[in-house]
Parts: sequence; C-alpha cells; structure tokens
Amino acid sequence: MSSSIFKLLYVYEERIPENLQQIVMDNIPKDEFLVKRMTYTISDEEKCENIRWADGVFLAPGRYLPEVVFRSAAHIKLMQLWSSGYDKFNIRDAKKYGIPVANNGGANAISVAEHTIMLMLAIYKWLPDSHRRTVEGKWAGNSHGMDMFLMYKKTLGIIGFGNIGREVAKRASAFGMRVLYYDPVRAASNMEETVGAEYCSFTTLLAEADIVSLHIHLNDDTAGIIGRREIELMKSSAVLINVSRAQLVDNGELFNALEDGRLWAVGLDVYMEEPTKPNDPLLTHPHVVATPHMAGSTFDAYIIALRNAIDNFRRVRDGQKPLWIVNGIT
Repeated sequence: MSSSIFKLLYVYEERIPENLQQIVMDNIPKDEFLVKRMTYTISDEEKCENIRWADGVFLAPGRYLPEVVFRSAAHIKLMQLWSSGYDKFNIRDAKKYGIPVANNGGANAISVAEHTIMLMLAIYKWLPDSHRRTVEGKWAGNSHGMDMFLMYKKTLGIIGFGNIGREVAKRASAFGMRVLYYDPVRAASNMEETVGAEYCSFTTLLAEADIVSLHIHLNDDTAGIIGRREIELMKSSAVLINVSRAQLVDNGELFNALEDGRLWAVGLDVYMEEPTKPNDPLLTHPHVVATPHMAGSTFDAYIIALRNAIDNFRRVRDGQKPLWIVNGIT
C-alpha cells in the first residue's frame, strides 16, 4: 500500500445537515486522506482551484458541475458519487475529460428495497388513513378491510433487475409473492432461482402484475417508460411503485388513470419537482401513498456507501482500477 496522503475533495449541498456532514468526516481515515470541503454554491473559479488541489472527488450528492471545472480536473483519479443514481451529475463531461466516475456500488440497495416493500404494505393496508383514523378516534365509516389486501399470492412485476431490483425480489418472495422481472439484460438462471424471480417480456409483466415496481436508472432510453399505453396494459386493480425517478412516468397520465379507475393505487418516493408543493392533485389523491425521496436515506446505508467510497479511493491511490464505473472510463 502506498504511504502517501491522498488529497480528497468532499463536495456537498448546503442543505445536507451538519450531523450527516460530520458522519462523512468521521469515517474518512485521517492517516490516509487529507480532506478539503466544498459546496456547489461557491464560484467556478473557487471550484477549479479546489479541483486542481485534489487527487479525488467525493460528491455527496452528485450534482451538475460546469464544464470549466472538468477542464481543471483531467488529473483526478476518481469522482466518486455517494448515490446509486447519476442522472443529476454530468457524467458526459467527466468522460470527455477522461475522468472516471463511480456510483456507490449498491450501498443503498437494501434500504431502497425495504422502502419499496413498505410502500406496498402501506397501500394494501392503507396505513396513512388507518393511522389518521386511530389518532382522531374516527373508526366509524371504515371499510372493515374490504379495500385491504394480502401481498401473499399476488404477482409483483419488477422493472429493472440490478442491485435494488434483486433485493426487492428476495423480500417479495419471502411474502409468498410470485415475482416477475423485466430487464434488457436477463440475469443468470442461478440468480433467478436464488431470488425467486421469473424473467418475462415488458408487456407480459405489465399485463400480469398486481404491483409494478420501477428500479431503473433514468436516461434517454428510460424516460417516460410508463405512459398511457403502458398503463392501459396494466390491470385496473394494479399498483404502481416508483422509488427511482419521477421522469420514468408520465405523471399526467398517472393522475388521469387514478381518476378514471384505470389504475388502483400508486406509491411514490420521487417527484418532478422536489421539494414538492402543497396540494398537488396527484399527491393528495386518496389512492396515493407518498414519501419525501427518502428510500435510500438510512444511517446504515450512509455508512455502507462511505466505506465503499473510501475503498474505491484506496484502489485508485494504489494504482488499481476503480469499481462501479458508470461512464466507461477506468
């Protein structure tokens, strides 16, 4: 192992709470890394100066940087994202200047998978309304379970079978669900058997699933993957779960389908505008359960992501190829 100190630039948004920033600082070994902190709000000139100082950059979270910054970063050994998604970071500019970019290696996969299952249960048991009735003491007029269902024996359709999709499949199988999945690249047969999932076409999944759950990255090919045509293929009793990116779904068509009874319910953790605004017609619909883009945000997931990031910086410091590259530069 190299004994040299690795100069690490930690880039963060000002909205990140102090205690979370401190977790980052506390988990970076001081005998191996010299850390400088930077927010996205400083001037481009200051960004360039900091980049020129650094050996590697830790972006938590990864957000857009001006191209002029990348011109000063050709020497950077690795730009490491804390997140799994990278659609809000300009990885094309990084590739243009030969800078490798890595995501978190699935560090938040279990956190997102648990959240996905939670949304399914919250919808099938109408948890928000049930909580409200209990707190307010308004038991009169409840459905006596006539609008509540078991996950057992239901069919789950997973679109996207990467780290998160597979973790969802494992947990859904434990509930006794039939699990279908679609991905442009089919998994190995032993993986399908291990997680209890069956491969099928995109249209078959939409037609047969009681719950459709999205677990794909947003890009030019996946934007709007669920629109009017796809919703029409789904059962009118179906549930759609989106914990990936809001832009994967035509939200206008989604609202219309709920209003018309062509789709039964929706669970959301991602939105076209974040933070959300009060009284959004989609979010106030009685058959929507929503959470504030928090699926991957757990203390445990943060620690795993940090450890993955540090290990990846160690790799490039020691002359090894980084893991989890998302822009093709190694």
